[in-house]
Amino acid sequence: MQKTPVPDKFSVSGVYKLTCPDRNKAYVGQIGRSFTARYNEHKLAFCDNSHTSRFAQYIKGQVHPFGNIDNTIHILQYHKKGEHFYIHAEYATNNHLNYNQRDL
Repeated sequence: MQKTPVPDKFSVSGVYKLTCPDRNKAYVGQIGRSFTARYNEHKLAFCDNSHTSRFAQYIKGQVHPFGNIDNTIHILQYHKKGEHFYIHAEYATNNHLNYNQRDL
């Protein structure tokens, strides 16, 4: 009997958290495409010094390395909406990178 292969956990969509490896600051997002696609967009913004990713701007500004996908992205929820719950949870612990203080 042949087993069905388990899909890569990053090949699906949902709510995710990117965490700075050095400071534990976090960015929470939601994606309808794969987590891998969104991770690559943040990494490209980091490499290109683009302003399209607040997470990439923070990492670049702190002169921190951009970690690999396994150490950087944490899946909070598969296929469901709910990023605002996680953003506010990070905000409550002062770890968020989603908004500036003046945005709230």
